Amino acid sequence: GGRSMPTFETPGSVSLQIKLPSGRVVVTTADEPRTTVEVVALGRRGQDAVDEIAITMDERSGRHVVRVEQRDRFRWGPIQITWGGDYECRVTCPPGTDLELSGPATDVRVDGELGEVTARTASGDIRLQDVAGPLQVKTASGDVSVNAVRGNATIGTVSGDVSVERLAAPLAARAVSGDITIGTVAAELGISTTSGDVQVKAVLAGDVRIQTVSGDVRIGIARGTRVWVDATSVSGKLDSELGLDDQAVEVQAE
Repeated sequence: GGRSMPTFETPGSVSLQIKLPSGRVVVTTADEPRTTVEVVALGRRGQDAVDEIAITMDERSGRHVVRVEQRDRFRWGPIQITWGGDYECRVTCPPGTDLELSGPATDVRVDGELGEVTARTASGDIRLQDVAGPLQVKTASGDVSVNAVRGNATIGTVSGDVSVERLAAPLAARAVSGDITIGTVAAELGISTTSGDVQVKAVLAGDVRIQTVSGDVRIGIARGTRVWVDATSVSGKLDSELGLDDQAVEVQAE
C-alpha cells in the first residue's frame, strides 16, 4: 500500500480542485492530454490520511474537473477530525490547467504554467511558477511566491511574506506584518502593508501605489521609463533608486 495513482484522459481544458486539510501538494505540468494524481504516504500516520482522500473526475461540456479531497466521513458531527499531514499529493497535468485549492495547512508547489489559480490556506505556503491568471491567493501566515504573473492578480496575507519575480498584469497585494518583494514591474501595482517592508526592484512601466504605516519602502525605477509612483509610509523609511532620467519619473512621498 502507501499510494494510489489514478490517471485520467483529459484532452481540452482541465480544472484541478484540491481540498485537503494538510500535507504537501506538488503540481507539475507536462505537455500531454492526461492528468495523473498520486498520493504518497510519507509517515506512519500517512497511510490513514491517504485512505481518506477521494480522487474523482467529471467531464462537463468538454471541461475536465479533477477533484482531490478529504472524504466527508465526519459530516454528522460539529467536530472536524484532522489528521497529520504525513503525505504528499503529486499531480501531473497539462499546461494551462486551472487550479482551485483550499486547506488550513496545505503547502503547494507548482512547476509549470497554470491558467486561473485560486488558493486559500491558513498556514500553508504557496509557491507558483507561471500563472496566466486571473490569480487570487489568501493566506494567514503562509508565504506566497510566484515567478511570473500574466493575468490580474490579488494576493492577501496577514503575517506571511509575498514575493513576485515578474509582474506583467495588474496586481493588488496586501499584508499586515508580512514583507512584500516584487522583482520587475510592467503593469499597475498596488501594495499596502501595516508594518511589513516593501521592496520593488525594477519598475519598467505602470502606475505604482504603495501604502504602509510603519514599513520601509524601497523602489528601483528602470532608466528612461515614464512611471508614476505614489509611495506613502507614516513612520518608515522611503528610498527610491532612480535611473538617470529622473525627470521622467514622478515620485510622490508624503
